[in-house]
Amino acid sequence: MLYVGTSMADAAGSNTEPALIDPTLPVDLRTPDWQGESMSYWPSYADISPRARGAYLAWLTGGRANPNAYIGYVFLYFYGLERRVLTELPHLDNAAAECSTLVAEISRLLQIYQGNSSFRGYAQALLDSAGILDPALRYDRAAPRVPEWSHELPMDLKIGLAQLAVAARPIPADWALSWYGHHPDTHLRTPAVRCADEFLELFTKRYRARFGDGMIIKPNKARLSTSYYAASRGFHGNVTLENTALPDVGKLTGPITKLRDLVEGVTSDLEAFSRYLGRNPDGASSPAAIALLPDGVTHKPSPEADALWSWAAQSIGNAGRGVVSAEELITRWPTKTGKLAKADAVAVAQLLEQRGLGIEPDVRFGGTTPTPTSSIVLFRRADRPVSAPGTEYAAALAIINLGMLVAAADGTVSEPERRALRELAIDELDLSEDERLRLDAHAALVLTKPPTPAALRRRLESLPTSRKAAVGRLLITIAAADGQVTADEIRTLERLFTTLGLDPGEVYGTLHAAATATDDLTRTEIPGERRQGRRIAANGTGAATLTLDPERLSRTRAESALVAAELAEIFADDEPLPPPSPVETASACGLDAAHTRLFHRLVEREEWSRAEFDELASNAGLLPDGALEVLNDAAYDRTDEPLCEGSDPIEINHDIVKDMLR
Repeated sequence: MLYVGTSMADAAGSNTEPALIDPTLPVDLRTPDWQGESMSYWPSYADISPRARGAYLAWLTGGRANPNAYIGYVFLYFYGLERRVLTELPHLDNAAAECSTLVAEISRLLQIYQGNSSFRGYAQALLDSAGILDPALRYDRAAPRVPEWSHELPMDLKIGLAQLAVAARPIPADWALSWYGHHPDTHLRTPAVRCADEFLELFTKRYRARFGDGMIIKPNKARLSTSYYAASRGFHGNVTLENTALPDVGKLTGPITKLRDLVEGVTSDLEAFSRYLGRNPDGASSPAAIALLPDGVTHKPSPEADALWSWAAQSIGNAGRGVVSAEELITRWPTKTGKLAKADAVAVAQLLEQRGLGIEPDVRFGGTTPTPTSSIVLFRRADRPVSAPGTEYAAALAIINLGMLVAAADGTVSEPERRALRELAIDELDLSEDERLRLDAHAALVLTKPPTPAALRRRLESLPTSRKAAVGRLLITIAAADGQVTADEIRTLERLFTTLGLDPGEVYGTLHAAATATDDLTRTEIPGERRQGRRIAANGTGAATLTLDPERLSRTRAESALVAAELAEIFADDEPLPPPSPVETASACGLDAAHTRLFHRLVEREEWSRAEFDELASNAGLLPDGALEVLNDAAYDRTDEPLCEGSDPIEINHDIVKDMLR
């Protein structure tokens, strides 16, 4: 791998080849210049001193491996490798074999002398350039590792993609992700970097679900080429190499557009998990962390997570659902306060959902956050669980709650009443099987502590008059759902009518209109103040009940469902919504007034375009780039996470806002 002779022009054809060893020139082997003190910056064997030639030849014959050798001697040898690769290799009959030999030698030198940044840069660039002439397959190996930031596609990636296109083979998931990650017009956000393993797993599954074995791209017309700036002065600058057999698919934009939607979707789904890891770097296997993992990501859980799943399954047993104390759940959840925050309640529901289990109340479905003194119902989910309520779920929930209020008026909720309520609340509405199971669980929860009229008074009194009338009609329909109404239920209805500001006398009149046989009604007194027409039929046991016509009742159920849908908000979760943006007077992490104002404007939204951010910074009298740095430095000081992520759009990390305001 040396050029030896008395005459040979350089690559530019104007001077002697710098790497040529001329055996006629004098060599001083007695006092070699080991330190290269007599060497120029761009050396040529013909021009260096005899002492330098002595040191250079000694390095060559010594195996070209002395790590302490003067780097100029390494470059002088490297010039010859450059020339062979760039000017002669493309024309050799055995180009593939010699290319492999040259690549191995350059790689060996790089391993020894990589501490010199100049040599490292030239050697790596020459390896990349030599790769364009190497016909060896690339796509049968792992794709180049995805960096946090890249300005161009590495040559190995370009060659592998080109070979896949020529062979009409699908692009494997790891090669597709490497293509996207190296592309200069893309950027992998924090979740993709911080949660690299989870990101790759989820991306791979979704990529295969969308593209099967992978995208197949057609070769484009542009040919694969590369430009190399030579270290040797014999080239006079840039050298261009081209492989006419391979297309430059890296110039295609269509595949990147398809991948961008996929990457952004995976990134967004991992954001919650990523932010948790940002606050708890060692908590990747905790129940709270695993609860935040999206479907499709596998993770070895901690013993605490396994214990919680096992306890929940045992609590459900064979019955399909089980009522337990919320305190039993809270003691199994990693909480410092002994209470569940709303975010914890969401995480609990998500963790149980991963094993086909559910919890009521569930804050995602309008439920309240469980407290240590409350009860919860654990239940088995349907084969196709849903994580958010459908359009008619709230109406069914309203009917269940109102129905339990009326049905429990006599101290018990009978099985016929439960069946009737289920038919009215569930069977008449368009609900998924999972929602039906959840409503059954909610009904079981309500039975543990039936609602009282007092519990609804505040909600009912706040309704407009038109809706109060609708509530009244719905209450009567629910009370009559099982075909019988007890005296206690009628009294409850009358108290609720009074609370609503409605005439309680309408209760019996409406119920009486639905009676099966009005001629056979027996005069039976109802305890309380006498009112005209308040009579109910006596059954065989002497208990005061009113028997109603099932056919008439069924005709009102569809209308009742519509009314319930309108009134569903009275059973909405009492917990406040996430707090609005902090007031602009609150100081954030000791920032000055201008940066504090900008901080409070930014946290009003999830993301801002770069142009919008620049305008906000300008309005605050700040330079945009400097403001970003100040805000993120303040966030790192307090939370070890940045406030602003991405370049365009700029995403706001809302998980750390409260911490910055403390």
